Amino acid sequence: MITSNKSLGEQDLYTLRFLAKNAKVISFDFFDTLFLRPFDDPEDTFDIIGIKYNFANFRKLRRKAQTEAFREMTKEGRKEINLKNIYNNFPEVGHLRLELEEAEYSLELDLVEPNPVIMSFFNEMIAAGKKVIITSDMYFDAGFFSEALEKYNIKQVPLYISADQNATKRDSGEIFENIIRELSVKPDEILHIGDNQTADVIRPGEKGILTWHYNPEHLANKRRGQSLIGSIVSGLHRTRSEDIIPVGTFSELGYKFQAPATWGFLKWIKLQCITDGITKLLFVSRDGYSLELLAKEYFKDKLPSFDYFMGSRIAFNLALITEQNFISHIPFLMSGSDGLSPGELLERIGVEPPNDEVMQSIGIPASTIIAPDNYELVSKFLTAYRTEILKVCQLNRRGLFMYLRELGIKPGDKIGMVDVGWSGTTQEAFEQIVKSFMDVEVVGYYFCLANTPEKRRRESKHVMKALVNTESVSPQIVDKIYENRMAVELFFSAPHETIIGYNPLRNRVIAVADVGRAKAKNHNEIISSLNHGLASFTQDYLSFSKKINVRFSPLQLAQPMIDLVTNDNWRNDPLFGQIENFDSWASSRNQTMKFADYFKKP
Repeated sequence: MITSNKSLGEQDLYTLRFLAKNAKVISFDFFDTLFLRPFDDPEDTFDIIGIKYNFANFRKLRRKAQTEAFREMTKEGRKEINLKNIYNNFPEVGHLRLELEEAEYSLELDLVEPNPVIMSFFNEMIAAGKKVIITSDMYFDAGFFSEALEKYNIKQVPLYISADQNATKRDSGEIFENIIRELSVKPDEILHIGDNQTADVIRPGEKGILTWHYNPEHLANKRRGQSLIGSIVSGLHRTRSEDIIPVGTFSELGYKFQAPATWGFLKWIKLQCITDGITKLLFVSRDGYSLELLAKEYFKDKLPSFDYFMGSRIAFNLALITEQNFISHIPFLMSGSDGLSPGELLERIGVEPPNDEVMQSIGIPASTIIAPDNYELVSKFLTAYRTEILKVCQLNRRGLFMYLRELGIKPGDKIGMVDVGWSGTTQEAFEQIVKSFMDVEVVGYYFCLANTPEKRRRESKHVMKALVNTESVSPQIVDKIYENRMAVELFFSAPHETIIGYNPLRNRVIAVADVGRAKAKNHNEIISSLNHGLASFTQDYLSFSKKINVRFSPLQLAQPMIDLVTNDNWRNDPLFGQIENFDSWASSRNQTMKFADYFKKP
């Protein structure tokens, strides 16, 4: 017995051709060998039917019906079951029995597609004049397999199907005895190729048949307990896009985690906008970048007027600062400043730092490293330099007002403000400054709202909604997502720096980006790669959804990302280990922040 752990390479082909050289019959297993389904678990078909027919616990009940069909089979002295036997033992389906039986048959036929890796050898053996057959343990009869071959213009070959033969590969291997007898060949003149260790290797091997174990990585490392969408995403990637979205890349992360979550979040936003009567939707940078990309392409007529809004909590808070409230905003100006120099403290809000001599005259050396023991000194420095800081704040205030006008925002609008999370800080600052200009309503739309005191305080004053919160998942999951929030923020980031203010010109406004201090390593390239995965997934997912005609809920689509960030294994992924200085607010020339440095509980 020969085992292959990869897709067919030169060595695999050499081995197969060597084994086939003296064989008269080449037998191929069908499911997971000659043909594939675009997911990891065959029983995901049951979940799809359950969703399609709004049938609770369909998977569990369908499995139970199959078990009952096997009991009936044993009692009646038969050796295999068929699809009709299963549905005859499925009382819960009631009057839908025939419809669901046909739905399962049709869905399986829609889903199966040739495995190019094995199909090329299948065709090669036919061309070489070998007797090629298909051997399968399955409750579908031979008609199903003939239809599948016909659908893809594949040559019809003899079919040895357990449901028709009343004999199986998996039990005693009796179906192989039938092949030996009917084709009048010796056992060692047959080569059988399949993925199942027992049915395709051990049983035919016991009969003296040559075997080759097809054991690709996705079968060898199949994950148990994976969500339905996670399984589908993995299958779509493997069967459609692995050549253009290589394994072990940021593009693969974008395909498998960012993309379904972005689709789910956007579908949820669409529903909320209808419910809330939103007149203007703002995808706030940088979190809204991929959402707005997708919205422009696929949701333009399904959403209210929307824009990618160049802004941030930094820009909005700075616009709020005036002479009268300056002192109360010093905690904001100093937040997350440990490790920065006083000059960097100014740079991150768009203020040109004074030269070293001026710093010295103010009483704080330029070389100072901010830490708890000098907070009071730094606070006095900011107060002493308030005039220059207030100039930038005034520019931001005027620039933001002009920017809102450019976007067509007007009194009476109901604004949907899209952010990733977590406690409503950005929304609070935005509402405070915008409502000083005009009377508008604001609804915050978040991927996840955390269980923080700040969030609880704000939700009593602001309208804040989230796809993921303690009403849709457990508090423990919300807490875990918040703990690993930097990973979620990476998936919803943009290929540009954080916006820290506005520069109002005569006829337009230029958003001011944070371009100082330590730079995020390869940030723009990483985000572009993630979005490449998003684009590829979108094409595959839309095609798949159209084929099966099933709509998944927003939370189901978000599940792969939720599963990723609630399991700490992701922290060991070398891709995440490459990321440096992701949080521009806390970045400093004095140190390099690795992604792992952010993995601290709040």
